[in-house]
This record gives sequence, C-alpha cells and structure tokens, in this order.
Amino acid sequence: MVEGDAILLDGSTVHLRSLTAADRLAVVALFDSLSPESRRRRFFTALKTLEGPLLDRLLRVDHNDAIVIVAVRSGRIVGIGRANRELTSAGTASDRAEVAFTVADELHGHGIATLLLEALATRARLVDIAYFVAVTQSDNGAMLRVFRSAGYDALIHHDPLDPALMLISFSINEDDESRAARRNRERQAGRASLEPLLRPRSIAVIGVSETRLTPGRRVLQELVAHGYTGPVFPVHPHASSIESLPCFSSVAAIGQPIDLAIIAVPAPDVINVARRCAEAGVRGILVLSAGFAEVGVEGRTRQMELLTVVRDSGMRCIGPNCLGIVNTNDTVRMHAVFTELDLAPGPVALMSQSGAVAMAIASLAKQRGIGFSSLVSVGNKVDVSGNDLLEYWDQDEQTRVIALYLESFGNPRKFARLAREISRRKPIVAIKAARSDAGRKAASSHTGALAAPDATVDALFDQAGILRVEEPGELLDLCVALDRLPLPGGRRVAIVGNAGGLAILAADALTHGALTLAELAPETVATLRTLAPPNASASNPVDLTATTTSEQLADATRCLVADPGVDAVIVVHVQVVTDDDDDISQILSVLSAIVTKPIVVVFGGGRVGTVGTGGAVANESTLVAVPTAREAALLLGHMADRRRWLNSQEDDAPEIPPAGIARIRSIISAGLMTGANDGWLPITAAFEILNLAGIGVAGPVLATNGEEAAAIAAAIGFPVSVKAADPSLLHRSDVGAVRIGLRDEYNVLCAYEAIEHALGDAMGGALIQAMAPSGVEMILGISNDRHFGPLVLLGAGGRTAELWRDTALHLAPLGRNAARTMIESLRSHRLLTGFRGSEPADQTALIDALLRVAQVAAEFPEIVELDVNPLIVHTRGATAVDAKIRLAPNPAAGNDELRLLR
Repeated sequence: MVEGDAILLDGSTVHLRSLTAADRLAVVALFDSLSPESRRRRFFTALKTLEGPLLDRLLRVDHNDAIVIVAVRSGRIVGIGRANRELTSAGTASDRAEVAFTVADELHGHGIATLLLEALATRARLVDIAYFVAVTQSDNGAMLRVFRSAGYDALIHHDPLDPALMLISFSINEDDESRAARRNRERQAGRASLEPLLRPRSIAVIGVSETRLTPGRRVLQELVAHGYTGPVFPVHPHASSIESLPCFSSVAAIGQPIDLAIIAVPAPDVINVARRCAEAGVRGILVLSAGFAEVGVEGRTRQMELLTVVRDSGMRCIGPNCLGIVNTNDTVRMHAVFTELDLAPGPVALMSQSGAVAMAIASLAKQRGIGFSSLVSVGNKVDVSGNDLLEYWDQDEQTRVIALYLESFGNPRKFARLAREISRRKPIVAIKAARSDAGRKAASSHTGALAAPDATVDALFDQAGILRVEEPGELLDLCVALDRLPLPGGRRVAIVGNAGGLAILAADALTHGALTLAELAPETVATLRTLAPPNASASNPVDLTATTTSEQLADATRCLVADPGVDAVIVVHVQVVTDDDDDISQILSVLSAIVTKPIVVVFGGGRVGTVGTGGAVANESTLVAVPTAREAALLLGHMADRRRWLNSQEDDAPEIPPAGIARIRSIISAGLMTGANDGWLPITAAFEILNLAGIGVAGPVLATNGEEAAAIAAAIGFPVSVKAADPSLLHRSDVGAVRIGLRDEYNVLCAYEAIEHALGDAMGGALIQAMAPSGVEMILGISNDRHFGPLVLLGAGGRTAELWRDTALHLAPLGRNAARTMIESLRSHRLLTGFRGSEPADQTALIDALLRVAQVAAEFPEIVELDVNPLIVHTRGATAVDAKIRLAPNPAAGNDELRLLR
C-alpha cells in the first residue's frame, strides 16, 4: 500500500495512494476531462468513452502483478500510474513490468508523472520487479522526458514493427544518477513550495481587528512598520480601512493573486477561512490562531481538518498556534509576527517550535548584535516542518548557519537524511527540548532498555553532523562562531590573558568541551618570554599579568596561533579600568586582524556577555567573545566536533552473502507467520541468523529432558552451560534459569532438573552450549524505533550491562570508521586494549560483528529488537554466547522511499 503527500515542481502538493475499487467514477471523470490529443497519446487512439472491458482492465489490481497508484487533489484523481507485470514465454511471472501514465491536462509539466514513476518503482522493487518497459508515440516528447528526468539509464529505440512508436526499457534499481535526479527534483519542488510563505509577492491578513492589540492587528502593524515590499490586504467584514490600508470583506473580494494569507481568527473559524483561501487560489497560509492539537481531542480533530483542507487544495501551511515568520532580506522585509521582533539582517536562519523560545532567542540576539536571514515559528507543524525549512535554507544564499529549536520530529528518518546532506554545506545547530520521556513504556530487552529516547536523538544528531546545545545563548554564540571563525584542526587549546586566576579556571573548563591544554613548542615559549612583561608566565596557560597592553596581548596571541601544536586560543581579559570601553574595542580590533585559527575572548569581571558579538565590530569581527571560560570551551568543543564530522568518511562494510540474506528472510517470514511468544524467535533461530550474518556463535543445542541434556553435553565436550530455552525469558539469571561451567554429565542433569523445578512448563526445554573462551564481555543490539528507524547499540555487556549503562548508539547503516568511534567512545574501551596486564582483545573482530549487526538492522526492519549479550571478544575473534530476536511486521515498507512531506 502506497500512501502519502508529495510536492510538485510548482510548489503545490498532491496526495499519492493506491487505486481502490471505489475510484471507478473518479477514473472516468479524469478520462472525460482529457483533451482528444491526451487520449490519443495514452490509448493510441482517439477514444471517446472509457467503459466496459477497457475500464475494467484499468481498474484491475492483481496484487503483485498490477500496481496502480493515483495522484489526488481536492478529492479528484489528477494522475494515474500503472505497472503491469509481464509474463515469460513459459507463462510465468517475469521481472519486467509495462508502465503507463495519465495526467490531467492542466497539470502537465508539474512533475506528477515523475512522482508516479518513482512510487511505482518503489513498490515494484518490493515484489521483485527489476525492469520497467513502456511504449509511446515517437512525438510524445513529454513522456520521453519523464523517463530521462528520473535518472534511469533508459534504452529508447523505434519499434521495428511500427516506426511511429518508441520502445523504452530500463532497470529500476536505484543508482547514484537516479538518486541525484530525485534529490534535484525534491530540492526544486521544496523551494518552490515555500516561496509563497517566505518570499510572498502579496499578503492578505485575515482577522484584522479595529482593536489595536489583537494578533491580526499587530501583525499588520509589523508588516507596515518594517516596510514589507509587496502589497498588503487587510480582510475585515465591515471596516473600510485599517492602518491606512483599504480593507476587503473576503479574500475573494481582493481580486488579485495572493501568495500568503495570514489567518488570525478564532480557532473554530479557521477551517472555513482556510477553505475560502483555497477557493481563491491562495498558495500558502500562516495560521497564528491557537486552539488546535495543543488543547486536547477537539483541537486535534480541528487540526486534522485543517490538514485535510491544506493537502486537498495543494496549499502549504505554517502553524497553527505559532508566532509567525520574519524574512529580513532587503527585497522582502517581511515581519509577519504579532509581537515586536526587531531582527537585524544576518547569516542565521532560525526555526522554533515554540513562539516564546523564538522571542527569547530574538531578544538575546538583539542584545548581542546577531542578525538573522529569517525566523520561522512553526507551532504545531500541521504541514511545513523542519525538513521543509532545511531544504529551503540550504538553497538560500543569505543563510550561512541554520539554528533549530525542536520539541519533536515529524519524520526523523527524512530529517536525518536531509540534515546529513545539508550539514556538509552549512552548519546546523539545535536545541532539542523534552529530553526525558517518563511516559515511555519500558522496553523488554537489554538493548531496548539502554536505547533511551534522548540517547536516540544524540545518535541522530551525531550521525547527521548536527551540533546540539542546551541554551539559547550557547546556540547564538555557536552560530556566530561557525559563521566567523575557521574550524580548529583538533582539540588542543592555548590560553593567554592578563588574569592568572581566570586563565587557570579556563584551563579547568576545557573538560566541558573535551579539549586538552596544548603543549607549547620550545620556540613558542622562548618568543613569549621576549614579548611578555617581566613577571609574566610563558607556559600554557600564559599569564601576561595585569600590566600587559593590548599590543602585547595581540603579539602573544599571534605567537600562539603560529604554534603548530595549537588548534585554538582562548583569550581571557579583565578590565583594569572598569569604564574603559575603548580598551575592549581596541583589543577586539587588534585580535580580529590575526585570526587564522579560532580565537575566543572571555571578558572577566562580569563586564558584559555581549561584547564581541555586539558593538562597532559586530559585522567586521573575525572572533567571538563570551562571558565565561566554560562557554568558550563548549563553543570550541562543538567546533572541533564539526571538524571531526566533516573529516569523517565512511568506508565499505562487510556484506552478508545473497544466500544468507535469502535464508534470513525465510526465517523472518516463518517467524512472522507463526507469531508465537510475542514475536520472539526461538533462540536456535536467533543464533542461525547471527551465523548467517557472519557473526561467530557458540551454537546451542536444544534438549527436552535431563538425560538428553547430559548426552548432548557429553557430545559437545565439557565445560558447558545449561539455559532455559523459552525465548520470552529475557533475563534468565534473574530467575535462576542459567547454569554455567558444568564439567560432567551428572551436574548437567542436576542443572536441568533444578531449572525445570523452578520454572515448570515455562522452561521450554534447555539449551546446551560449550563454554566460550574468556575475553571481554560486550553487548550488541538493535532497537528498531518506528519513527527513527533501526538503532545499533554497543556497550559493556554481561549481567551488569544495564547497571553500568556504558553504551554507544548509531543509526543504521554503519561504516567502519563510525564503528571504531563507537568502540573508542566507551568507558570500557580500556578493557579491550589490555587492562592491567590482560591480553588486548580483538577489536577488529568486534568492529566486524558490529558492522554485520548493523547490516542486519538495515536489511531487515522486521527485526525490532535484537540482543547479543554477551558477545565475548577474545584475543582472536569474538563469539556470541546468548542472543534474542523479536519480530514485528513492517507496515511502512517502501513508503519512506517516496520522500513524502512528513
């Protein structure tokens, strides 16, 4: 089943879904609306009516043999794409399907056929169709362009039996060219869809009151006060003019095309107003009104009605329950907000889910002299989300840094995909609120328990190159630093200043950014001694004493910057004369001229937290000033993180052989059909999957009674372990269901009977395993979040895994460098390197196992939980000793690949 909304090239939207039997009349209506020429191109004849057997064939959907997807707008089918599987010469189903499209005449050239082609290909790949073929007239250039523009390597030639026809065939397997073509279309469509909202050529304000302090009146005042460059049309049912602008009784009465309608009416009236906007051809709406999903069941119902209106009409919508939009570009100058936000032009684009947080950030930015390219308060995100804005700002020349305040994700997988791509070009800084999730149901495996929601967000941000901060001030400082300063080459910091105590505090603060105190080269120390006053310290941190001049401070800083062992410099300064603002300005001006590495200035004594990002040097400065050394360390730490992320390159991971993939798929299919044990596979099946994936296992053998257990143990060879086999027993040691290190048949028999006595029928037999060689116990796992996708977990394993919670998370897929980083991030990493005389563990084998688990996670989304605990990492190799796998159907199969709006 395909279902979702997609953006067309003109920025409007359509709804894509599978054809149903109820669509018969709508299909006929589409045919009736087509011109004779369009009918000829689709059916190769000037067909006058669509009825009887032909209509029946067009409506037939035969599961895997006929895929039909329709594009819908305002309840009307405006496009149909069909793929019919062909038969081989032997009459069996082939891997080829013939495709054809029908699009409403007025929407030709909007990209509907291309979207239908992509959706058909996505669905076809799931049912083992590998090739599409098509037949079209030689003069049908539009259809030929559809296939070419999709990026597929299509073979096009004349039909030897009819030169008037063209035969087209191509593989639908995705490659770099087809993915690039799709991304280019997405970017073009995404920008076009937001132009009416962020760069509107005309604005209507609906809900303007004659009372001055109402939201509608305030937003009108802000538009006028900041000199919006387009026409503004107040809408009021009775007033003749407001704010010296003529009023109109309705949007339709304006009589001119409207890009953006700002709606500030009571919540119960919003739906009807939105409908009137759609009927008047408005391209986008900004809903300031509250009273939607944030207020309960009635509000959620109202919000869904608003979304239906927006999607049915093809409009885009920001809000509801939001503060508004600001675009400072001189060609726009749009302050469409109902409060005073005096934003200066600048390089930062801000999206905030909270209007109050947006106001707080804007107020702080004004104090610090930080400018914005645009600010968007998205509120409840009924339609436009952070994903849309990331796409837009990526292409906006005025925006150089993107800042986000997030409380939730609409489509985390799409967010991660977009952010990872865009972060390569523009830095993204984010505050993610709501770190805790007390209402989250406890997960039932070790991995599920350890993969907490906020840890998942951290993993997503780290993988996508997003820099996570905690406070608005930290967000603004980092945005300015990323815009002005070069990135550090590493994490080695030199500290210099005129206050020894503050310099020591700065050295202590380096831990906040995971930074280290740089070791200065001997020639650097020698030069510093010649530059500094007599009583100064030339070691790092460098204390120039209170008598130093701004020139001496600049010379010392220049010397530190030149040291190849220094990646960044923190300058600490206390004003000796507290009212000497010229001294601060001179220091900033002098230091700004020598920045080839990042320099952060800390002004002590509580002087101001704004100096350096405000004042006369705000726009020209090439350095950043912050109020405390802790903030300086955090800032430089984030910048070093960005350098590391930009330098990271994922290399190839080991792949599971095709035969292994097929066998694992069959195990999963059988497990889903059985549906026993709440989705938990038998442990023997879990071990078979690990073995097929290439992970070393200590394969268990199932015994159904004590005597059989003793015989199996003797055959395997002692020592052995005995474990209850029921897969629903997730923590066997907690209920006495495990015995290890058994060295003879009698002890195996006793162990079986003891576990049987404790558990009864819940035992499910016993698993007999040879004891693995000693080594470091680790845990590997998968937790497949239905929003974020599959997460791979690595941590310290064994019985105390949840006690120590020493873990690292990464979203699948995973590369070798990322796997190595996960291992090195653990506190228990030292155990792997050889701790207190122990032999080093085989980290290469651990990396290999981690990569193979990640491939299982990416390849089989039906695996919602996987636990390998412990994986014992030996001096050579690694062995999975215990494993659990839980399955669940994957209802979203294929839909994420449609790149839908949410």
